[in-house]
Amino acid sequence: MTQLRFSVCRLRADFRAKTFVKMTVIAASLLIGMVCPARASEPPEVITDEVGLLYSSQMQFGNDGFPQVTIGLMEDLSSVAISSVDGLELTFQVETEGQLIEKTLKAPARQDWSFKVQTATVAQVVYWCGVESIEFARKDLLSAAIKKWTERQEKVQIFEVGSVFGIRGHVIDNRTYILGIRSFASEDLAKLATVEIFEKYGTRTFVHAHLRRRPSGLIKIIDAAGRPSALAADLIKIRSVGGKPVIVRKVEYGKGYRWHGYQDRQYAGTILVTIDRNGRLVVVNRIGVERLLEGLVPAEIHSSVPMEALKAQAVVARGEVFAKIGSRHFLDPYLLCASTHCQVYSGVRVEKERPSLAVRATQGGLLFLGQSLVDSVYSASCGGHTENNDTVWSDPPSQALRGKLDLLSTGHQKWLPVKDNLSKWLSSNPPAFCKVSTLNRKGLFRWTRDISSAQMDKLVAKTKPIGQVVSIQVLSRGVSGRVKVIRVVGTEGDLLVQREWPIRQLFGNLRSGMFEVSIEVDEDQMPKNFKFVGGGWGHGVGLCQIGAVGRAEHGFSYKEILSHYYGGAEVYQLYGKIYADKPRPVIIKDPEAGDRANLTGP
Repeated sequence: MTQLRFSVCRLRADFRAKTFVKMTVIAASLLIGMVCPARASEPPEVITDEVGLLYSSQMQFGNDGFPQVTIGLMEDLSSVAISSVDGLELTFQVETEGQLIEKTLKAPARQDWSFKVQTATVAQVVYWCGVESIEFARKDLLSAAIKKWTERQEKVQIFEVGSVFGIRGHVIDNRTYILGIRSFASEDLAKLATVEIFEKYGTRTFVHAHLRRRPSGLIKIIDAAGRPSALAADLIKIRSVGGKPVIVRKVEYGKGYRWHGYQDRQYAGTILVTIDRNGRLVVVNRIGVERLLEGLVPAEIHSSVPMEALKAQAVVARGEVFAKIGSRHFLDPYLLCASTHCQVYSGVRVEKERPSLAVRATQGGLLFLGQSLVDSVYSASCGGHTENNDTVWSDPPSQALRGKLDLLSTGHQKWLPVKDNLSKWLSSNPPAFCKVSTLNRKGLFRWTRDISSAQMDKLVAKTKPIGQVVSIQVLSRGVSGRVKVIRVVGTEGDLLVQREWPIRQLFGNLRSGMFEVSIEVDEDQMPKNFKFVGGGWGHGVGLCQIGAVGRAEHGFSYKEILSHYYGGAEVYQLYGKIYADKPRPVIIKDPEAGDRANLTGP
């Protein structure tokens, strides 16, 4: 890295007080004037501490001037082995007479060196009950929300998450305010509070984790012969000597899924080994965004699909990277993970010619709606109708992410809104693009799943033992019929679950939240079997991947595909030299000064 650009860091630890505006808990009459962060035109102090940089949302750039990100590959490790066909260069700090001295070691080619924790101090984490999520520019809504919760006799704490950074004259600002009330030492206690507050006020709630003190420790470096070579303080940077990929052994993938396993994987860029929140090892890949996409796109969509669908996937995957900077993984020393929680990334072995061409053909291209960067989320199959973003997550509503029909014809308009006609919708055969796509397979567009009463009781008991499950009540749905809130009633209590993904997990990872459930009873009128009938695969917000393939097969360009799924958003090139697109006029969102003049890059 040769250059650092300005960004607002994630509010994840008090030790970074110089790089963000301090959180405060005070009376509402004083709070508004104190929580306003530094203006985008007054960037915070740049972080130079390597570990502090990992816990920040500060944008970094490589020698080519292109942005870089950090990807968490795996964590909670007792040890990890790493090698390269070219050999490795290890850079780290050792403590000598009270001072940290940088050292370098060389690992020979094709030899596995391993790393273990010698001593560690775990992170100090506080969990808050989140009650509001408000766009940074809407200070008027922030004021009203603070007043509402203080009048309810709740102490309010304001968190600013997200980031603001510049790329060649352009400014991207994805900051959001989170309002938290009631802090807890454990996540379980915070979850109980979210249920209590939801039932009391009807406000959808969530848990927000805040890193008060980051972990630290000493990492033992062990050579190929099993001999200890050094004790590194907190962090080891690992590079391939000759530029070939770094090989990380036994990378865990598919955690929580049937296809879970371990695999040796190869990565470009730099590998970082450091201490995770539990005092164990975490492995991180620091890599350029464009190279990341070459390994990410083929992991997210089949390489043989039409080129326009691959280009659409490249743009939305790039947008997901930028939109998520500073808004996820508040407790971790990386910006994004390599799993479905962020985007699936498997390293350089999955890189293929056609997806790489799509990445290069759209280099630096991002989606904007008006002046705002679009959080270009996507899922496999929408089931014929996409969903609103605020149905699935606690984010503020986005005009680019409104649920809509995705059909070749409008003959099924009679069943709108879908959520009020879900039975007919799921039993129908509408001409959706994700149905007619050649990528569609049985069990994707429409699916069923049976869960026996005994299985259901075990699944629910993992979250909360409530005896035998007797009913599942859907309390709220989104525009596509996807569940927002459910209540599971048992013989010994009940369980309230909010948001689409936790609901799907509760029932053993259902394919989507677009479902209805019926109960088959026994002779005693007690549940015998729960039958789920559903549509789509995934959350359904933004791009429907299989639908995008269907649209490309029907002659739509990648820009037309993206415009449909993201409410008329347009693609603009923020950096790169491969293809020419119109430069993006970008305004800085500053609630103090208002929207200011456009800035255009080279």
